[in-house]
Amino acid sequence: MSEQMWMERAQSAEAKLTTCQQNQDRIKEKHRGLMETLGAKERSDGSIDIDFDALAQRLSIEHALELRAAIDQHHRISGAPGAKPRISVTA
Repeated sequence: MSEQMWMERAQSAEAKLTTCQQNQDRIKEKHRGLMETLGAKERSDGSIDIDFDALAQRLSIEHALELRAAIDQHHRISGAPGAKPRISVTA
């Protein structure tokens, strides 16, 4: 194989590596932003803890109500905020 071919392959590999590194940096930055928004911290075992107080402070009132509605619907919770929740259990 010619030296020119090896140089072209090396240049191509360098270009791909640079692109991959840029994409990796972009993804890491998005991940950091998402974790910060959620008030989340990653444990050493890979599990994630969410600080719900921090999350609640960061949510707008509209988003907080949307989240509550989604949780209530998913878990079939009814009742007024602050009151004893009523949960529908299905067998």
